[in-house]
Amino acid sequence: MFKSHLKKTVLLLTVMASFGSFSQSGQRVEQLQETVLTIYDELLGLTVRVEVGSSGASAVVVSEDGYLLTAAHVIDAVGGEDVEVRLHDGSVYTAQCLGKSELGDYGLMKIEPKRKLAYAKLGTASDLVKDDACLMFGHPSTSEKDRPAIGRIGFYKGKTFDGYLKTTCIMMPGDSGGPLFNLKGELIGVCSYINENYEMNFYPSIDNVKKNWDKLIAGEIFEVGESRFNFFTTDAPEKQGPYVLKGGKRALLEKLKFKSAAYESAVVSLESKVDDRRNKTYGTIYDDKGYIIAKSSEVGEVDVSCTLDNGETYAVQIIGRDVPNDLAILQIKPKRKLNFIDLKNNAPLEVGQFVTTVIPNENNVLVGILGLGTRNITTKDTGFLGIGFAQNNELAVADIEPNGPAARYGLQNGDIIISYEGNNIQKRSDFVKFLPDTRPNQKVIIGVLRNGEKKNVEVILGKRGETSNHARVIATNKIRDGFPNAFTHDIPIKPNQCGTPVVNLNGDVIGINIARRNRTCTLAIPLEKVNEVVRKIHL
Repeated sequence: MFKSHLKKTVLLLTVMASFGSFSQSGQRVEQLQETVLTIYDELLGLTVRVEVGSSGASAVVVSEDGYLLTAAHVIDAVGGEDVEVRLHDGSVYTAQCLGKSELGDYGLMKIEPKRKLAYAKLGTASDLVKDDACLMFGHPSTSEKDRPAIGRIGFYKGKTFDGYLKTTCIMMPGDSGGPLFNLKGELIGVCSYINENYEMNFYPSIDNVKKNWDKLIAGEIFEVGESRFNFFTTDAPEKQGPYVLKGGKRALLEKLKFKSAAYESAVVSLESKVDDRRNKTYGTIYDDKGYIIAKSSEVGEVDVSCTLDNGETYAVQIIGRDVPNDLAILQIKPKRKLNFIDLKNNAPLEVGQFVTTVIPNENNVLVGILGLGTRNITTKDTGFLGIGFAQNNELAVADIEPNGPAARYGLQNGDIIISYEGNNIQKRSDFVKFLPDTRPNQKVIIGVLRNGEKKNVEVILGKRGETSNHARVIATNKIRDGFPNAFTHDIPIKPNQCGTPVVNLNGDVIGINIARRNRTCTLAIPLEKVNEVVRKIHL
């Protein structure tokens, strides 16, 4: 089962053998990007979507005959029952849940494929060193069932005392059970849990999976107990290695900032009145006569001002708005010629390429990877309840999100769900199948058994945010879906930092940030589509 189907990796290992002689330089960054671009598509194709309610979950193919590795809490979420899974090619199968380690948070499922499957080579985490580059893939919460998995870039930082790996690959709910790979293309971990800090994302080690493989196949439930979430980490050893970038994402940012510095004076600060408050956002100059592109819904109609990088402030005229793309074209009357980006620069969009964004006076690590190519973002938000389920009772409410809809409207830990909108609930899958068809602000009635007494709890569903028991709510844009053309990256910009340029490792602007969608995903409109909007409105 451990035979690899990543044929390109053999060639890469030969090429990368000489990396030890390189210093921590731009050359190392470029070599790492080349490696990622080479292996990205194959690793993406091994990632599986697990249909668990409106949030979904993830898994990875680990054998040609259909064994899927996932997180134990994903198996818990479906009550250990058969569950529908969707492979990268769109084929749908019913997966049988097998064994799991509760404390280790990993488990196995099995499908009966109609053909031999490409599958992940199981590596080892024992030789990882600090700042080893790695890739993770998953299906972060969305109702886009036909959307491919999304990749994230990060660096290894160490282990918790109970053996979980820690990286800076940004995860969120829905990624649970997805794969973590080293840059040799080997599976080294499984997405498990997160802290509110973007630097703290945790994975059970593949070494434990291999050690307990026979138990998993046999359907055993072992290492029984409540999952522990331990954020205390032992430092990883610091050594040279073929995929090590000392400093991790900050070192990656240094290289990208050097490439993007030319555009800093083209990014401006905008202020206007939006929803009865003063709102600050950003825009990007695309013409030396003072024309600016910005996110339309973040710019009000009156009293709009613009501040340049040198502190000069100008009144803003609104030239036009494009509703489908949520873009606005603005103009100022500058006293001098301004630096600007060239909208006609048609640099290619390559999934897997490293990217940054340009935001004045921002000290955060604004660097990431282009995780998903341009597509039509047709989905809208589904309703969000904010509960988990107890391990020992598949319909017992547990882990209620603080300040979430369930908590606000009176659901309690220990409530046994017995009905939803008058429909009897017999098992967990009966309940979770209703959630994808709900919408934020929808009122629903949930019947529960509380201390032996039946009660109906009326809940107004919220908008699915980026909460988990271990991560704060992440602010997102009000308009964050429905764009006809947008690509995805994992730079954690703030909602009011839209309108800024996305820059690749070659120093090319490839798009304009249009929405912070969730904890892991920011959407950007490709430059050629921005240019189409400009030509339609401006000329």
